[in-house]
Amino acid sequence: MATRNSGDNGGLRSADTVICESLKFIKSDKKTAESKYTSNDTMQKSKETARGYKICCLDKAEESHSVYQDIMSCVALGNYKKTEIIQKSVEEYCKKDDEIDKLINDTSKLLNEMKVKIEDAHNAACAMSNCIKNKVLPKSGKPSKDGKIGEVEHELKEILDKTKELDEKGQNAFDSIVTIAGIHTFTNTSSLKEFAKRLLDAMKAFKDCVDVNIKSTGEDITKSREELNTVVEELSQIICDKKSEANIGLGLESVIEFVCESDCEDGCIDLCNDIKNCYDSDHDSDQKRKDKRRKKQSGDKN
Repeated sequence: MATRNSGDNGGLRSADTVICESLKFIKSDKKTAESKYTSNDTMQKSKETARGYKICCLDKAEESHSVYQDIMSCVALGNYKKTEIIQKSVEEYCKKDDEIDKLINDTSKLLNEMKVKIEDAHNAACAMSNCIKNKVLPKSGKPSKDGKIGEVEHELKEILDKTKELDEKGQNAFDSIVTIAGIHTFTNTSSLKEFAKRLLDAMKAFKDCVDVNIKSTGEDITKSREELNTVVEELSQIICDKKSEANIGLGLESVIEFVCESDCEDGCIDLCNDIKNCYDSDHDSDQKRKDKRRKKQSGDKN
């Protein structure tokens, strides 16, 4: 209630007029505060949803980053190092392979020369044997009375046996080197060099791909963290603005209650009931919503 204190004031506005106009402004400001409160409440829910989404994005980015880090540590680095070792070993094998090839060619040449010389020696021994048998030794079946002839015959036999043995061994050595040369040809060690190079290139490409993903997911983590922080800051501002509008609404409601419902002495002006243009019938519905709004705002404060 407002105390009647206006009378003949020489054309000045009366107290009820001033109070009435003030109540109109208060009512308008109160509705504005309520609208802003509702708007901020909607924005708060939207930002809370956005915050949850950004948290999810951050978790996924961190999970992906961790997976690629594990792949790098447990797969890429170790296997890349192994391919380097394989390539180095293959290069050493190829180098030795060239040396073996040279040795085979040189040995084949020497063995062939030796084989020819042994064969010539064997043929010469055979010719000498025939000559001695025909000219020196007695005819077959006739015993020799000269002991030296027997010695010659014995020595001749040893020479023939030795040249024959050397000839056979030379042929075996030559056949063996031919076999080794054939095996060496089919091993084709040089083909491993190209394979090792392609393997190393593939592992390097895999390692580089994992490294790129580590960097990109790391950048995603930074970006997601920044976006989350921005949303959290905006949400904090909205919550503060919402509570501020709630307090403004409560303050204006208290002013209306003080003007329209406070007890006073005799001679009060009942503006809220007598002056319909001052505070219309919405006051009743506003009064009914007052307790409900206060409970909700009290929950927001908590």
